[in-house]
Amino acid sequence: MSDLWRPLFRSVTPPTLLLIGLALLWEGAVRAGLTPPSIAGPTTIVDTLVADRTTIWHHLEPTLLTTSLGYLLGSGVAVAIGLCVYVIRWLEQPVLTAATVLSSIPMLALAPVLLIWLGVGMTMRVVLTAIVCAFPVLVTIVQGLMVVPREASELFQSLAASDMQRFRLLALPNALPFLFLGLKIAAPLAVLGTLIGEWTGAEQGMGVYMIAAMFSLQADRLWSAVTIVSVLSALAYGYIALIERLTIAPELLDGEVGR
Repeated sequence: MSDLWRPLFRSVTPPTLLLIGLALLWEGAVRAGLTPPSIAGPTTIVDTLVADRTTIWHHLEPTLLTTSLGYLLGSGVAVAIGLCVYVIRWLEQPVLTAATVLSSIPMLALAPVLLIWLGVGMTMRVVLTAIVCAFPVLVTIVQGLMVVPREASELFQSLAASDMQRFRLLALPNALPFLFLGLKIAAPLAVLGTLIGEWTGAEQGMGVYMIAAMFSLQADRLWSAVTIVSVLSALAYGYIALIERLTIAPELLDGEVGR
């Protein structure tokens, strides 16, 4: 196994084994009658996923589309604002303050406002998802661009590097680990933002599927939806983590971020 994949394998194996162990305990508790009837076991969930796969895919497809579009839009806008802050330094405090205020508004309170403004449709759900994703990406990209090692900054200054050279060779590489940290945080939030948008108003989507299962007291379908959404969030995070592993040098991944 190459040095690139060995750390990834070590990080994935323990949680996978833990999940398998919890699933076995969960199934044993359900079969022993230790859980209420509203809790479906793993085997029941799998059977429901297989039997209801056509309906599930009908609702999963728009959720995937909304999540992807909202994530790309929110992350792209956040990166663009972060670059503007890097160029115009005095914007840092106002931008971060405004982003903090916006992120402090509960999503369930923001969704009806967007619903009135943008109407019932994919646009509202994409915008809501984008707003949810933008804050962690914006904060991390600004931090990464601004927090440059002093020794490296002094070296570039002594070499009379241009502003573009300082950005391309110093600020941007330093910001990449921070940026990917924000992107990884935003990936599961994108799924959550989409679900809240679908709960507020949508004709199809995993949020609609969950609400229908809840009001019809179909515990097996509800737990199947919860399982799909959880797996989707985990895959979104893992996909960004994989891109990070393939993009950034291992020595940078083991550097300051997260330490």
